[in-house]
Amino acid sequence: MSNKIKSVDDVLTLIKEKLYLKGPEHSKEIKEVLQEEYDTIITLEIKSLDEEVIQKHNLFSTFTKENLIPGKTNIDDFQEKIIKKLNEQEEIKGYSFLPEGLGHYENITGLMNQLLRQSTLEEKKYIFAVIKDQDIIEIEEKIRKLIKDLKNTLFIILGTKNKEQPIYLLWHEKEKKKDWVIRHLEEKEYSEFIHTFRDFAKIYTRNRPDIFDIKNVYQKQEFYNLCNPHQLKILLVYEEDKNMLGFIEGEVTSTMIDIAYRDKRVLKIKKLYVKKEARRKKIGTKLYQAMIEKGKEEKCDRMEIKVYNFTPEAKLFFESFNLDILSYQYEYKF
Repeated sequence: MSNKIKSVDDVLTLIKEKLYLKGPEHSKEIKEVLQEEYDTIITLEIKSLDEEVIQKHNLFSTFTKENLIPGKTNIDDFQEKIIKKLNEQEEIKGYSFLPEGLGHYENITGLMNQLLRQSTLEEKKYIFAVIKDQDIIEIEEKIRKLIKDLKNTLFIILGTKNKEQPIYLLWHEKEKKKDWVIRHLEEKEYSEFIHTFRDFAKIYTRNRPDIFDIKNVYQKQEFYNLCNPHQLKILLVYEEDKNMLGFIEGEVTSTMIDIAYRDKRVLKIKKLYVKKEARRKKIGTKLYQAMIEKGKEEKCDRMEIKVYNFTPEAKLFFESFNLDILSYQYEYKF
């Protein structure tokens, strides 16, 4: 076994080498599937499954099926070595779910829940599981439901009831990579941007109507000025497949206007917003990182961000970057 498993592809290579998947004899379709890079690979060994069982009950119609070349390596032992090797390093995580022993699952439903839960973690991962002495009809039904919720996953089923001719089933779901860009806006996009901005403004007007007025949106001339990439006010938009999903606004200022401060160039983030339906996809992080690059280009000394107390999500977001706390701001209402 390789000393270093650097990617999910390395794990797949090991499986192909050690579990006797027929390399050059694979169909063109399967070759293309195996060449993809996945966030998750699941190998599920079903000890009660073989070609005869599949034909008898018409199982796994959504999977591609091939026979394996019988080999000398014990599948369970080799999988244990893969999981152990993975957990000795950080590039990719390894998990195993077995019918008995430490951390065993209680029933098929419990196993499927575990597979789904682990597959949704934002990390590269390899999962190995074993099923034995279970009703094959129930197993197939549970798997059919499971794969509806799997994303960017390669699912391999090994049917090992017939030791002389094990079965290899393959299913994959590769999410289409979306085209995205962070860019400056153009003057002609004023109406589209204002529609997005109003969603942002509602948060402030709803929480502090005594301070903010939703009607106080960007005026056209102000927006046109922000569209100029060669000035110190910065407005960037995140666009994915031609859809505007978020924006960030900042401004480079100088502290030399106040004699109490040392002369520094400061990048201030004024607004950051991602549409609700597009959150949890790292869009905010990409916008934040793009603004950092702008700060470097402008040779800023530091970046400042003000977060209102009624936006706890924004507070948690910026805290996740381990930023230093510069000051606290309080108010007293008369």
